[in-house]
Amino acid sequence: MTKRFKKKVRKQRRSKHHGYGVTKGHKKAGSRGGVGKSGGDSHEWSKTVKTRRTYGKHGFTRPPRAVRPKKAMNIGEITEKIDQLLVEGFATKKGKTITVDTIKMGVTKVIGKGRADKMTVIAKDFSSSAKEKLEEAGGKAQIEA
Repeated sequence: MTKRFKKKVRKQRRSKHHGYGVTKGHKKAGSRGGVGKSGGDSHEWSKTVKTRRTYGKHGFTRPPRAVRPKKAMNIGEITEKIDQLLVEGFATKKGKTITVDTIKMGVTKVIGKGRADKMTVIAKDFSSSAKEKLEEAGGKAQIEA
């Protein structure tokens, strides 16, 4: 079967520069208008409009005072460091009961990884597994705002 169209390369055989003007017109990024996404907001804006639908800023950033990072601590970590917490004043011992105040430590939530001993833990929030482990050990999970 015969070909209907000649390929561009065959057509360009007689020309010296193959449609790129002088030899220096077919070299680096300058001949293409820049590398990658350059010119996306100026000379290649029409391409940006077609292809990059998420161009520009979107939404807003919440102020840092509104987004306070939450600090969590494992119940096992509290159990391991109980002696250190007593020395530092984050825990108190009255008789046989130990009370740990995680709010003083700056901890917002107590989570349930690790082993729990019999003690009272004061925190702003507890995970369900942390509550269960404390109650199984005979301790208390006390929530304070």
